[in-house]
Amino acid sequence: MVWGEGRGLRELHELLPFLHFTELAEAHERGPASAVEVRWRLIREQAADAPDFPQFGLLVEAALAEPRLRQLYPFSSHWTLGFNARTGVRCPPEVAIAPSFEDGLYRVQRFPHGGVIAEAATAREAVALAVAHLPADLGPAVAGSAASDT
Repeated sequence: MVWGEGRGLRELHELLPFLHFTELAEAHERGPASAVEVRWRLIREQAADAPDFPQFGLLVEAALAEPRLRQLYPFSSHWTLGFNARTGVRCPPEVAIAPSFEDGLYRVQRFPHGGVIAEAATAREAVALAVAHLPADLGPAVAGSAASDT
Protein backbone atom coordinates (compact mmCIF):
# COMPACT_ATOMS: atom_id res chain seq x y z
CA MET A 1 0.00 0.00 0.00
CA VAL A 2 1.37 3.39 -1.03
CA TRP A 3 0.14 5.21 2.08
CA GLY A 4 2.41 3.54 4.63
CA GLU A 5 5.63 3.36 2.61
CA GLY A 6 7.17 6.57 3.89
CA ARG A 7 6.55 8.54 0.73
CA GLY A 8 6.49 12.33 0.75
CA LEU A 9 3.33 14.36 0.32
CA ARG A 10 4.10 15.42 -3.25
CA GLU A 11 4.84 11.85 -4.28
CA LEU A 12 1.61 10.69 -2.65
CA HIS A 13 -0.32 13.36 -4.56
CA GLU A 14 1.25 12.24 -7.83
CA LEU A 15 0.22 8.64 -7.13
CA LEU A 16 -3.17 9.54 -5.63
CA PRO A 17 -4.28 12.82 -7.26
CA PHE A 18 -7.47 12.97 -5.20
CA LEU A 19 -5.40 13.63 -2.07
CA HIS A 20 -4.82 17.25 -1.17
CA PHE A 21 -2.58 18.60 1.56
CA THR A 22 -2.49 21.90 3.35
CA GLU A 23 0.41 24.30 3.35
CA LEU A 24 0.93 23.45 7.03
CA ALA A 25 1.18 19.72 6.28
CA GLU A 26 3.83 20.43 3.65
CA ALA A 27 5.67 22.68 6.13
CA HIS A 28 5.70 19.86 8.70
CA GLU A 29 7.29 17.63 6.10
CA ARG A 30 10.09 20.18 5.58
CA GLY A 31 10.83 20.25 9.31
CA PRO A 32 9.93 21.94 12.58
CA ALA A 33 11.37 25.36 11.71
CA SER A 34 9.21 25.53 8.59
CA ALA A 35 6.13 24.36 10.51
CA VAL A 36 6.70 27.03 13.16
CA GLU A 37 7.10 29.74 10.51
CA VAL A 38 3.91 28.78 8.65
CA ARG A 39 1.93 28.39 11.88
CA TRP A 40 2.92 31.90 13.00
CA ARG A 41 1.76 33.30 9.66
CA LEU A 42 -1.57 31.51 9.98
CA ILE A 43 -2.04 32.83 13.53
CA ARG A 44 -1.33 36.37 12.28
CA GLU A 45 -3.95 35.90 9.56
CA GLN A 46 -6.42 34.69 12.18
CA ALA A 47 -5.76 37.81 14.25
CA ALA A 48 -6.22 40.06 11.20
CA ASP A 49 -9.58 38.41 10.58
CA ALA A 50 -10.76 39.35 14.10
CA PRO A 51 -10.99 43.16 14.01
CA ASP A 52 -13.66 43.10 16.74
CA PHE A 53 -11.14 41.66 19.20
CA PRO A 54 -7.96 43.74 18.78
CA GLN A 55 -6.48 42.38 22.02
CA PHE A 56 -5.77 39.10 20.26
CA GLY A 57 -3.94 40.84 17.42
CA LEU A 58 -1.88 42.88 19.89
CA LEU A 59 -1.00 39.68 21.71
CA VAL A 60 0.05 37.87 18.52
CA GLU A 61 2.29 40.75 17.45
CA ALA A 62 3.86 41.10 20.91
CA ALA A 63 4.53 37.34 21.08
CA LEU A 64 5.96 37.27 17.56
CA ALA A 65 8.37 40.07 18.50
CA GLU A 66 9.75 37.96 21.38
CA PRO A 67 12.51 35.61 20.12
CA ARG A 68 11.93 32.94 22.77
CA LEU A 69 8.25 32.64 21.87
CA ARG A 70 8.77 33.07 18.12
CA GLN A 71 10.84 29.85 18.07
CA LEU A 72 8.00 27.82 19.61
CA TYR A 73 5.03 26.30 17.80
CA PRO A 74 2.02 28.57 18.41
CA PHE A 75 -1.61 27.56 18.59
CA SER A 76 -4.82 29.34 19.39
CA SER A 77 -7.96 28.08 21.01
CA HIS A 78 -10.83 30.31 22.07
CA TRP A 79 -8.55 33.35 21.61
CA THR A 80 -5.92 31.87 23.92
CA LEU A 81 -2.44 31.88 22.39
CA GLY A 82 -0.30 28.94 23.45
CA PHE A 83 3.31 28.00 22.77
CA ASN A 84 4.51 24.42 22.31
CA ALA A 85 8.02 23.02 22.38
CA ARG A 86 6.93 20.35 19.87
CA THR A 87 5.13 20.60 16.55
CA GLY A 88 2.99 17.47 16.91
CA VAL A 89 -0.50 16.94 18.21
CA ARG A 90 -1.41 16.46 21.86
CA CYS A 91 1.53 18.46 23.10
CA PRO A 92 0.99 20.36 26.30
CA PRO A 93 2.03 23.97 25.85
CA GLU A 94 4.83 25.48 27.85
CA VAL A 95 2.64 28.48 28.59
CA ALA A 96 -0.42 30.25 27.18
CA ILE A 97 -1.84 33.77 27.25
CA ALA A 98 -5.55 34.58 27.19
CA PRO A 99 -6.76 38.11 26.48
CA SER A 100 -10.00 38.97 28.23
CA PHE A 101 -13.09 40.46 26.60
CA GLU A 102 -14.42 41.72 29.92
CA ASP A 103 -11.66 43.50 31.81
CA GLY A 104 -8.96 43.97 29.16
CA LEU A 105 -6.37 41.99 31.12
CA TYR A 106 -4.13 39.32 29.68
CA ARG A 107 -3.90 36.12 31.72
CA VAL A 108 -0.70 34.09 31.56
CA GLN A 109 -1.60 30.52 32.34
CA ARG A 110 -0.84 26.86 32.15
CA PHE A 111 -3.16 25.48 29.53
CA PRO A 112 -5.82 24.20 29.41
CA HIS A 113 -6.67 23.81 33.08
CA GLY A 114 -3.48 24.74 34.88
CA GLY A 115 -4.71 27.99 36.32
CA VAL A 116 -3.60 31.57 36.02
CA ILE A 117 0.09 32.26 36.69
CA ALA A 118 -0.13 36.04 36.40
CA GLU A 119 -2.17 38.88 34.92
CA ALA A 120 -0.96 41.85 32.90
CA ALA A 121 -2.51 45.05 31.64
CA THR A 122 -0.83 44.93 28.21
CA ALA A 123 0.10 42.30 25.67
CA ARG A 124 3.80 43.15 25.99
CA GLU A 125 3.70 42.73 29.77
CA ALA A 126 1.91 39.39 29.37
CA VAL A 127 4.52 38.21 26.89
CA ALA A 128 7.33 39.17 29.28
CA LEU A 129 5.62 37.24 32.09
CA ALA A 130 5.13 34.22 29.84
CA VAL A 131 8.79 34.23 28.84
CA ALA A 132 9.79 34.43 32.52
CA HIS A 133 7.90 31.17 33.08
CA LEU A 134 9.58 29.24 30.27
CA PRO A 135 12.25 26.68 31.16
CA ALA A 136 15.67 28.33 30.83
CA ASP A 137 17.01 25.66 28.48
CA LEU A 138 14.00 25.60 26.16
CA GLY A 139 15.16 25.78 22.56
CA PRO A 140 13.38 25.92 19.23
CA ALA A 141 10.40 23.64 18.72
CA VAL A 142 11.22 20.11 17.63
CA ALA A 143 9.19 17.67 15.56
CA GLY A 144 7.03 15.12 17.27
CA SER A 145 4.40 14.86 19.93
CA ALA A 146 4.28 14.18 23.64
CA ALA A 147 3.27 10.61 22.75
CA SER A 148 6.54 10.14 20.84
CA ASP A 149 8.46 10.47 24.13
CA THR A 150 7.06 7.21 25.47
